[in-house]
Amino acid sequence: MRHCNSVFSASDIWFLLDRDDCTKRKLYIANCPICNKEMALYSCVDANGEYFEKYYYSFGAKKVKERLKKDVTSTMLGFKTKYKMPSGFKYGENKEIKKNGKIIAIEQYSCDFWGNKILVKKIENG
Repeated sequence: MRHCNSVFSASDIWFLLDRDDCTKRKLYIANCPICNKEMALYSCVDANGEYFEKYYYSFGAKKVKERLKKDVTSTMLGFKTKYKMPSGFKYGENKEIKKNGKIIAIEQYSCDFWGNKILVKKIENG
């Protein structure tokens, strides 16, 4: 999303029910980091296959959130909080634990792209 000459990502995404005239409906919600104005970006694909998007600011963003609240099927924020364990695509992360400049242990974590992390193995160096 773009506002005040800065580009930033949405803090939440609402996935909305499809209608006859448009599909793949989403509402991106964010606050501008510079002026702290509430923003909403509504996007969908219309019946002709053309991509449509419209920005709403301040009071308009609040109105569109209230109007589309009944059409929400799921939210990205709800997905992030639903899964406490890493899920979906995962990657490994190794962390060295040092004491007085020497490595005393290595911790191996399983992580996902939602910020969830779980310790898988801890290797002690004797």
